Amino acid sequence: MKSTARGTLAVLAGCLAAAGAGAAPAAAGEQAPVAVPLNGVESALHVKAPELSTGVPIPVPGRPDVPRFVTGRMLPEPLLPAVPLSSELPATRIFAPLSEATGDHKIDHVGLSTPGSDVHTATPGASVNPPLTGPRADRLGMPDLTLPDAALGTPLLQTAPGAVLDLA
Repeated sequence: MKSTARGTLAVLAGCLAAAGAGAAPAAAGEQAPVAVPLNGVESALHVKAPELSTGVPIPVPGRPDVPRFVTGRMLPEPLLPAVPLSSELPATRIFAPLSEATGDHKIDHVGLSTPGSDVHTATPGASVNPPLTGPRADRLGMPDLTLPDAALGTPLLQTAPGAVLDLA
């Protein structure tokens, strides 16, 4: 192969590699921005409208626990596994001018801001066991009678929200 053909193939391979790296799928956002229209406040009350910026968290499901068989039970444990969800509480900012609304020029505005914080949750899980055991070898494959068992796992919610109030 001639050196010009090799050089052309090398450049073509480099271009394809660069295009493939740039065509990676975009990561899904964990929150959707929310636009709150407050322009009607200005015309209705003849004051400056407050500013509000926030978002709605989009929960991302995780991998649930795999049901496993336990000796002495007919059904797997847990029968309905808990599904973990994670997201991020969006940062929220509210800024409201007060000097025109209160008539007092000592207080100019009130502001409230909350930083974003991670949220980890899990749906409740359930385990059920009927009043029979699995087949028993000593009883020629016949099950034993036991007390029925039902349990409901508690849901989980973990986060650390915070807020800052500004009054000036």
